[in-house]
Amino acid sequence: MSQKYEVWDAVEGQHPSVSIDALIDDWEGFRLLLREYGTERVIRVAFDRHVAYQCRDETDLDGEASRSKGLMRGCFYIVKDSEFVARVTADTPRDYAGIRHFAIITDANCVDILSLSDPTVEYL
Repeated sequence: MSQKYEVWDAVEGQHPSVSIDALIDDWEGFRLLLREYGTERVIRVAFDRHVAYQCRDETDLDGEASRSKGLMRGCFYIVKDSEFVARVTADTPRDYAGIRHFAIITDANCVDILSLSDPTVEYL
């Protein structure tokens, strides 16, 4: 079974291209600050109940793109049949019912976030 990337409409009605300004993981949760190309506006994506995250170089996606479906159609995705979810849930006795895999892919990085709830997305 191969994982499938579905476009996530993170910014309703828009599909902005972004770069990553900051990744913040502290007592307030996990947040990404993304800079929109062209407008220079900053988008904050905040996860209150994240389980895990990983940040990878874009070259890591080369092999993944060949074995996954739906990749390379934007920056924001929800990953179905996720290898990351399978790996994290296999190694813990915790019940992560409803866990979802969100991916934000830029020209330079891919950030994968596993969360039990939808993030808050807003322009700053």
